[in-house]
Amino acid sequence: MGATMVKPLVKNGNLLDALPSQATLHVVMLGLDSAGKTTALYRLKFDQYLNTVPTIGFNCEKVQGTIGKAKGVHFLVWDVGGQEKLRPLWRSYTRCTDGILFVIDSVDTERMEEAKMELMRTAKCPDNQADLNPPAKCLAESFR
Repeated sequence: MGATMVKPLVKNGNLLDALPSQATLHVVMLGLDSAGKTTALYRLKFDQYLNTVPTIGFNCEKVQGTIGKAKGVHFLVWDVGGQEKLRPLWRSYTRCTDGILFVIDSVDTERMEEAKMELMRTAKCPDNQADLNPPAKCLAESFR
């Protein structure tokens, strides 16, 4: 599904090969409510699982890559709430971004179609269709 929706950032190479070593990359983390976005963010930031509460609005953290080709790269990660009322605001966060992480709770099979529709809506948004289309990664994980 994802490979057909997003133009590749680099040709014949790895996405991580294109990461600048000295810049801060702006990444937006989206997904349905209770998908695990905040858990994933704080796992990246603190390398441990923390108790979280539903996000009303957003969380923002600066995360530094620590392994592999992302080592030393700084990411400013915006974790945007996934409640249905907040989803129309997602497009404000995805404008001029370097990447979109779409988090899916792989155990929540009843909402998989809803997650797919929101991912498609985000990918097809005209603001995300520019020549410098941000790469999108789909993170399917259960943090339960």
